Amino acid sequence: MAISVTEILGTDSLSGSRLVINDNFNVLASEINSMEVYFSPSGGTITNLNNLSSEALRVGLSTILLDINASTFDILTNVKMTGNLNMTGAGIFRNDTNPQTLNSTFAGGSPIPVGTSTAIPAYTMNRVGNATAAAINITLYNGSIGQEIFFICTEGSGDVVISGVANNMVLPGATLNTITLNAIGESVHLLAVDNGSGVAVWFLVGGTGYVIS
Repeated sequence: MAISVTEILGTDSLSGSRLVINDNFNVLASEINSMEVYFSPSGGTITNLNNLSSEALRVGLSTILLDINASTFDILTNVKMTGNLNMTGAGIFRNDTNPQTLNSTFAGGSPIPVGTSTAIPAYTMNRVGNATAAAINITLYNGSIGQEIFFICTEGSGDVVISGVANNMVLPGATLNTITLNAIGESVHLLAVDNGSGVAVWFLVGGTGYVIS
């Protein structure tokens, strides 16, 4: 709401306007105190608002974590949910595909690591392929509990053999520990599940045309 103060003209007596000046300062002080219920200049915080309307919102200074504007709603950091996610509009679109095809020319050949000993696999969708007679080996490192990963064969007819490390891949059959894709369209879908001790291990939950051995 707009505030108003009494104007003091140049022809007015300064001493005679003392009460007006004091009243003006009181008006300004009252409005500032009202605003400081919500804004803390020293703490750099805003609290207790009933409503906030804006064309855009950006969270983060040197690193942007959330960017909302008229055309996009971008969350640029990890999201932790403790409640349900109810979707009443569209579906969930996975667009985190590895830009590289894991094939005979990738990274100088096999074994090709997916993830590392200190970092979980970076992509959900991984295209694989092999146009040679020798098998291409892919080593799948530990994921994060609840993480999903897909390997989809998009080229060649040679074997692409996927294996885990340190028994982190659980397949049907106690002695089976590799998954092989060797034809376009074959796929495998793995889910990182808590092994009961807080450690994520990969379980086979879907796919088509794969061979386990």
